Amino acid sequence: MAYFMTDVTKENRQDECRFSPNKEATEEDLLRIGVECTKVNFDDEHVQEDLDRLIKKYDMNFHDEVHICRATMPNFDEKLDIFFEEHLHDDAELRVIKHGVGFFDVRTKDEAWIRIPVRRGDFVFLPAGIYHRFTTDPSEDVVALRLFRNNPKWTAFNRKADGDEQRVRQQYLNDISA
Repeated sequence: MAYFMTDVTKENRQDECRFSPNKEATEEDLLRIGVECTKVNFDDEHVQEDLDRLIKKYDMNFHDEVHICRATMPNFDEKLDIFFEEHLHDDAELRVIKHGVGFFDVRTKDEAWIRIPVRRGDFVFLPAGIYHRFTTDPSEDVVALRLFRNNPKWTAFNRKADGDEQRVRQQYLNDISA
């Protein structure tokens, strides 16, 4: 599912950006950096049970839905640029894709990028303090359920600005080094 990716530019960020030959990233590669992925079957009558299980497992208390689409999101290009700027948060990021295709890119300990393609039913957990970014595929239409531990707050710390100075970044690095 995930793979190590080539360099990416603003112009090709919505492409797969795979190495040739492809260099797969294993579940172990993701777990080493605290990233977890699983599936939610939206076509199953028990979908709410699956969602409730994830909400309980990660102790999430709030959720909302975001529709990332040129037709419905004001300032779409500006928002996509913000999502794609390498950043971290002081809370974990949990997403379940309900519609569309996108890409989460996450930094490894040795500064390589892993690209995680996501589509309907994919759940992604990104720990607090991990550098990451997001973009859609060329269809530019993704609906995601966002899960939050506390009342939704969305502060991003960009790597170029102040990300490395955040306490949560040091805690994350300590956690993945243990």
